[in-house]
Amino acid sequence: MEGALTELEQTVGAHLPVRGDRLRGRVALVSGAGSAGDLLGTGAATALLFAGQGADVAILDLDRMRGENTLRLIEQLGGRGLVVTADIRDGAACAAAVDVTVKAFGGIDVLMNNTGVGRSGKLGEVSEADWDFVVDVNLKGTMLLSQAALPHLAARKGAVINVSSVAAQRAHGSLAYAAAKGGLFSMTRDMAYACGPAGVRVNCLVPGYLTTPMGGGGDAKMRDERRKATFLGTEGSGWDIAWAALFLAGPEARWITAQVLNVDAGSTAASNLPRLALFKD
Repeated sequence: MEGALTELEQTVGAHLPVRGDRLRGRVALVSGAGSAGDLLGTGAATALLFAGQGADVAILDLDRMRGENTLRLIEQLGGRGLVVTADIRDGAACAAAVDVTVKAFGGIDVLMNNTGVGRSGKLGEVSEADWDFVVDVNLKGTMLLSQAALPHLAARKGAVINVSSVAAQRAHGSLAYAAAKGGLFSMTRDMAYACGPAGVRVNCLVPGYLTTPMGGGGDAKMRDERRKATFLGTEGSGWDIAWAALFLAGPEARWITAQVLNVDAGSTAASNLPRLALFKD
């Protein structure tokens, strides 16, 4: 098992020890957590880290095969998980995914709303269909899944982590995506207001320019541009979001709610960024 873990860490770029007990005895539902290869997105990396830290993890994805890929990685770590499939634009599907999770693991302590889709398209170019699709998945889906999970989160005084994007703070010619991800800032604060009396914390992570499947994967030119766009001169990965999510999910963040945290190596504070591509359609 140790050999397998070492190989896994080298393959996907986990630079810190994945195993621990910071979430021992807790249950996490992570949406958009499927994976298709060695390069993990934010959801898959978070599901794997949560499991490595002792949580039982429900891997929610529209594609069951992608979810099964992440589950195999969790099992390599000796963790416990399950795959639930749902189109989060459908309230009944969200409720069913939550029910499956609760029946399997007894409750929900952490909900990570990570599912996201993007489409390029400036004001004069974006189609009505693309607008509806992107806004429905990123905003409506977050609302519906959070509504379904809220009673269980309240029962355990749990935490919600929404995942926005640098696109909410810097223009990239992707109007629908920018609007949807920007909307998550306001949604996070309003959710925190509504959920606070129940002891549920709600925060939002803002990934910067990451090398992930959605962000263009291993394209050498895009990776070089992203490194140059940060103060640290390095690129981010899904693991950087996963470690931030672990902090917000854990007891160390017990007095943090309604916050928006950039995880971006300073890129959103820079004033001289080149015109970067955010993702590949």
